[in-house]
Amino acid sequence: MSNLTTFPNAPQPTAAEIRARKNVLIQFARFTVLNLKMIVMVTKGHH
Repeated sequence: MSNLTTFPNAPQPTAAEIRARKNVLIQFARFTVLNLKMIVMVTKGHH
């Protein structure tokens, strides 16, 4: 018995999405934006 679940109707990433996920500069930019959003959220939460 396999515990593997498959999702045949799930969308597959395009070639451009795969390249973007592998690109270190894009990963760094996304990481930076995410961290800035978290910093803004935390600073707004502290009065």
